Amino acid sequence: PPAGTRSRVGAIGRSIRRPAGPGTDILRRPAGPFVRAKYVIVLGIRPDIINYEPLVRRLRGRNADLKIVHTGQHYSYFFDGLFFDQLGFPKPDYHLGVGSGTQAEQLAELAKKFEAVLAKERPDLVFSFSDANPALAGIVASKMGVKVVHLEAGMRSGDWRMPEEKNRRLLDSISDYLFTPTRGTEANLLGEGIARHRIHRIGKPIYEVLTDFAGQIDKSPVLDELGVERGGYFLATAHRPENVGSRRPLSSILGALGELGRTYGAPVVFPAHPRTQESIRRLGVRVPRGVRMTDPVGFLEFSKLEKNAMCCVTDSGTVQEDSCIFKVPCVTARISTERPETVEAGSNIVAGVVRSHIVEAARIVLGRDRRAWRNPYGRPDCSARVVRALERIDSEVRSPKVWWNHPRAGSGSETSRYRARWRNPAVPDGI
Repeated sequence: PPAGTRSRVGAIGRSIRRPAGPGTDILRRPAGPFVRAKYVIVLGIRPDIINYEPLVRRLRGRNADLKIVHTGQHYSYFFDGLFFDQLGFPKPDYHLGVGSGTQAEQLAELAKKFEAVLAKERPDLVFSFSDANPALAGIVASKMGVKVVHLEAGMRSGDWRMPEEKNRRLLDSISDYLFTPTRGTEANLLGEGIARHRIHRIGKPIYEVLTDFAGQIDKSPVLDELGVERGGYFLATAHRPENVGSRRPLSSILGALGELGRTYGAPVVFPAHPRTQESIRRLGVRVPRGVRMTDPVGFLEFSKLEKNAMCCVTDSGTVQEDSCIFKVPCVTARISTERPETVEAGSNIVAGVVRSHIVEAARIVLGRDRRAWRNPYGRPDCSARVVRALERIDSEVRSPKVWWNHPRAGSGSETSRYRARWRNPAVPDGI
């Protein structure tokens, strides 16, 4: 097309000219391909803010047309505002204020409010991250005919008790593009019948974040403030409702933490989730001597605690990843994990919630040679890989949505034999 215009192929196959818009003068564009699609990024909880940071920074640096939507599932300063401040994350363009509530209340508010944003912004692509409720905004987008990319797709625990497992599978099943972190997650998607051309392996966002902020993490004074020494303490977290919502598992986990502290003569630093603190009070569970329960801490402080711990005991998926990257032993107080690569690397043992099993797992993993652990997350260049993938598929993203994405479509009776008569010519032959 002539300079200063863009070419877009419409649903009926004719070329439509449209102005390039402000900020896209071809004489001032960065070298190399230029992403033209309009994006909406959805976030709502602490891990979303952390993991999106490199991608948002890189897309903003490329002058991409980008809007950020905060669902508001996390809203306290310690779980939300502090992370925006420490990471220098830009203010969201929209804040939906979904807040807490039952699963049905959260999803209903999310669907109603996010639909209004999509109707106003009319993006080409919506980013959903991981497996918490805010990610289900992708389902709203798909129903409105907007394409969806799932960042960190393909993670599986096989544990259907977990709301996150349901969210992962729902979102992967409707996503147009699946950006997956490892070979194992890619294999999960292929095994579920998702077409290979929809899958892009891009690595782990958190690896890039921890690398980019390494200097600031190391400068944090949190060890001095807590009076602990490098390699001389356990770090513990527990927040999942099945672990902290009833007395028996919570007592077992806390009992294991107390026993570990006594056995190794080391304090246990326990930044406790508000849900956990409330359960301890409500259930009357005793916190053992030597377990230092604190309020939640910021990203920089917590990362330094992870990096310098003797061992982490956790029910968090993110801590399993971080400790593997930092080469710190980890015991997972759950019966399943969606991060099996950490177990295969040797940094993590999934021990369940029985006290003796947690203590035994800690003994085993502390005895392993950390030098033998292989980081399963590749290189810390996730955001660059995402942008390269977006550049490759840019014209496809801006074309009308493809509705027959079943791997067997065209070879069976699922689709019309006449579909080639009205097929959009902008769609590549391989799709």
